[in-house]
Amino acid sequence: MTRMTFPENAGTLNGYMFDGEKMGKCPKVFGFVAMLSALTGGAVPSGTPAVAESTTAESTTGAVVTGPDDDHPAARERQRERQRQRQNLLRDLTLAVTPVQKGETDSRAMPYNWQKADAVANSRNNQDSLSESTNRPVQEADSSSAPQDTSTAAQTRMRTYLRDLAADEKFTGSVLVMRRGEVLARFAAGEADEEKHIPNRPDTVYRVMSVTKQFTSMLVLKLRDRGLLKLDDRVCPYLVPAYLKACPAAWRPITIREALTHTSGIPNVEKLPGYLANVTRPTTTRELIQRFVNLPLDFKPGTSWKYTNSGYVLAGAIIQAVTHKPYGTVLQELITGPLHLGNTGYSRRYPPEGYAKGYLTPGSPAPLLNGSELFAATGIYSTVDDIARWDRAFGSYRVAPPATVKQAFTPQAPCPSTGCLNLPSTAYAFGWLVDRLQGHRLRYHPGLFLGYTASNMYLPDDDIQVVVLSNVQDTDTAGIARHLATLALDR
Repeated sequence: MTRMTFPENAGTLNGYMFDGEKMGKCPKVFGFVAMLSALTGGAVPSGTPAVAESTTAESTTGAVVTGPDDDHPAARERQRERQRQRQNLLRDLTLAVTPVQKGETDSRAMPYNWQKADAVANSRNNQDSLSESTNRPVQEADSSSAPQDTSTAAQTRMRTYLRDLAADEKFTGSVLVMRRGEVLARFAAGEADEEKHIPNRPDTVYRVMSVTKQFTSMLVLKLRDRGLLKLDDRVCPYLVPAYLKACPAAWRPITIREALTHTSGIPNVEKLPGYLANVTRPTTTRELIQRFVNLPLDFKPGTSWKYTNSGYVLAGAIIQAVTHKPYGTVLQELITGPLHLGNTGYSRRYPPEGYAKGYLTPGSPAPLLNGSELFAATGIYSTVDDIARWDRAFGSYRVAPPATVKQAFTPQAPCPSTGCLNLPSTAYAFGWLVDRLQGHRLRYHPGLFLGYTASNMYLPDDDIQVVVLSNVQDTDTAGIARHLATLALDR
């Protein structure tokens, strides 16, 4: 068969608006409108962020830093900037729910204003006060003063849909839907920790599983832009001798591009006998690779498509090889730090304290996953806010130059007739499934593994982000996200 080839360069969250209500029985749905408090001079009643900002590199516990040390000059400058932004917050919050009017500047052209979000987050109270505020009755906005347009109708339909799902115990997790910088839905239901009865919140941290792949792919593209590698380089020279004693003959033709686009033919490490028995134990990147290095390929490299986490294990190893830094540190330096994704990171052990525990079904805890087993294929943790911020960074080209963003979304391999991962899709790009929704370009990726399921949907031409994260494995996050995306397109 013929190897598939592609040219190298083929081609706001501006406010915190919560909507939901506390249900009379589990799952608990909660929410409130932060605008009411902010505009009346009170603190935004949204509690402490699920994850506190860290320091600068992977710690001895494996946690990844999300910002500079407090004594660093850059940190002091950031603090002064945040203080200035906090003074302007009340004035600016009124813009957060103002729909973009026809003829105004497209919000995709403007960078996400992270300082506003940081100011809101920094004004929150401690965890105890959060529990009190989120268990109060819903605070509804005064409809007489709210802008009346198609956004209101979309918000109402989404709110009804999500409340019904939660009432029927068909959704546990957090949701964020945005359109051109306007929040259409920000919602949470169920419990992050059933044993301690800690509810999920819109800012709860989850393992996002295979949504990790779009982050790993972008890291590789950014390193390519820096001249540290080429997509059509063979993988083995980067892996020997740090991760392999010698390159298997079958692996010699495999390229970095093929590792990222599931066209390498390497069997999926996740499907190997014994993998599930090891997911709670610490491991090393070298040991992970040893599990599949000597297995026969599923097909000749570049001739077919089959989903495999193994390629992303290799991609993570290559990232570490060319930077001489741990994967989590590179992630922070090139993506989460510059984009101010303060609740997103990678840990070789576990996400920060307070993250949502995984469940196979409600009441049935999943194994406690060790991050070193998940690595660059499925190991990132995040929030719905950060994932939406990540999506918008593509539209504003803050994540990478336009040519790199275009390539990240460009089809690299055709999907099987049933779609990649048996989901509606025509091709696989760099960590994104390629599809259309009602004729609109759609890029998305699901995540699913032992206690967690996720869906990140981005419609770049419409500046729509739909993020659904769940800590219950049997939740249909893909279906929920697609329905919400359809509602967001309706005018």
